[in-house]
Amino acid sequence: MSAVFPQILIETIVRKAIRDIRDSPKRSTRNLIDMALNFSEGRFQSRFFETAQSMLRDENSAYYRLIPDMAVHVDTEKIINFGINLGYNSCTAGAKRIRALEKKEQFNIPWSISLIISGKEYEKNEKEYLRVLEQGKRLGIYTWMLYAPGGTEKILALARKYPECAFVIYCSPDEVTGAMLDKAEDMLNLMFAVRYEEGVEDACRLLRFRKFLYSVVYIYEEADADNIFKEEILEKIEVLHPVFTGFLGDEDCEEKVRKAVYQKIIRLRKEQRNSTVLWDIVNDSRFIDGIISEDSCGAAFNAGGYLFHAYGRELQKEYNIFRQPLADILKQAFPKTKNGMASLTG
Repeated sequence: MSAVFPQILIETIVRKAIRDIRDSPKRSTRNLIDMALNFSEGRFQSRFFETAQSMLRDENSAYYRLIPDMAVHVDTEKIINFGINLGYNSCTAGAKRIRALEKKEQFNIPWSISLIISGKEYEKNEKEYLRVLEQGKRLGIYTWMLYAPGGTEKILALARKYPECAFVIYCSPDEVTGAMLDKAEDMLNLMFAVRYEEGVEDACRLLRFRKFLYSVVYIYEEADADNIFKEEILEKIEVLHPVFTGFLGDEDCEEKVRKAVYQKIIRLRKEQRNSTVLWDIVNDSRFIDGIISEDSCGAAFNAGGYLFHAYGRELQKEYNIFRQPLADILKQAFPKTKNGMASLTG
C-alpha cells in the first residue's frame, strides 16, 4: 500500500502540473521541479532535479519551449505513465533494489538493458524474452531499450505484457505507420526513437498527430562527427519536435571520437539553446548507472542472445540470455572488483 500511495499522489500532481503548464509554462514548470526536488528520495532523483532547477533559472532556456509543446502535443496519460515507469519504478524503487542486490551479491547490475531482436524470429523467441524481462524486474531493471529491425510492430506484444516498465523502441521511419500506431494506441509505457534518415519528417509528423511520445536518433560516422552539431542540422531536428535527440556512433567509430562528441553534447545541453534534449545514448546511460549504483556498467544483447560491448564488439560467447539466467550472466561479466568498479563495462 505504501508504494501505491506515492504513485497515486505523483500522478495527481503531475496531471495537474501538465494542465497548468499549458497556461503558464515557466512558472508551472519551475513549481513542479521545486516540488519534485522536495519529495526526491534517491540520489539520482535529487541530482536530476537539482540540475533541472538550476537550468530553468535561465529565463531564455529553450526548454521553456519544449515543455509546453510536449504538454500540448503528447497524450497526458502517455507522459505520466512513461514518466512514472522511468522515474519512479526504474530510477527510484528499482534503483533501491539494484543497490541492495549489488551490495549483497557483489556484482554490478545495469539500470537499463538493450535488446536487439530479430523481427523475423521474435515469435519463436518470445518466451525467452519474456523470461529475461521477468528476471530483469527481479533485479530492479525496469527500463528496456528495444531494437527490432523490421519487427517493431511484433515487439509491441513484449512491451504490452509489462505495463510497469518503460520501453524505448528504436525504429526506422518506414516502420512508423498508421497500422503500427493503431496497435500501440492504448499503450502508455512507450517512447519511440526514430532514426534520423529519409522519411523521418513524415514519421515524426504522424507520431505528433497521434500524440505519441517520441524522440529522434542520429547515428554518426567518425568522418561525420564534426558536422552533426552544425546549427542547420540541429534546426532541422528541432522542427521535428522530438523530446530527446539521441546520438550514437556507428561500429567503426573510435572511442576517442565518441568521447569528444559526448563533451559537445554536455556543453550544448548547458547552453540550453535547443528545444530538444541532446542525449548520448551510450555515455549518458553509463552516467545514470554510475549515479544509481556508484559504478558504471551497461549490458546489451544482440539478436543471437550474446552479450556485447556497447560499441558493437562481442564479448565471450559464453554469455547468452537464451541459455543462461540473466543474473548469472551479470554476475560473471560484471563482478565487483577491489575498487568497487565493474571489471567489464559495456
